[in-house]
Amino acid sequence: MIYTDIFTGLHLWAGASTANWNQLVGGSFILFAVSVAFVMRGYYLFNGWNIFNTGDERTSKIMVYATTFMFAALILCDIAFPHAFMWQIFFLLKYSIVFITGGSYLTWQYHRDLN
Repeated sequence: MIYTDIFTGLHLWAGASTANWNQLVGGSFILFAVSVAFVMRGYYLFNGWNIFNTGDERTSKIMVYATTFMFAALILCDIAFPHAFMWQIFFLLKYSIVFITGGSYLTWQYHRDLN
């Protein structure tokens, strides 16, 4: 497969020592935590801290678009990342990319609404 050829170098580097593996796991988890905070910030910009707020017609449409972009990023990451090896790390990276996609759309839409 093409994706196994692409990620073989990362697999070999991570398997070379436990320090490399710990760096990969720690970096992936930090990226995941930052991306979750990013999407929560984007959600806060539109709805405030009221989690159960359904919003109005404008904000609910924006949330649907953000969810659509997140779903498309999830599908693309499922196609791109291998499932044969290091799937835990790629699971973290996949959802980091998904949350960054949703958060960046929400932030972009918020700044576009301001102008």
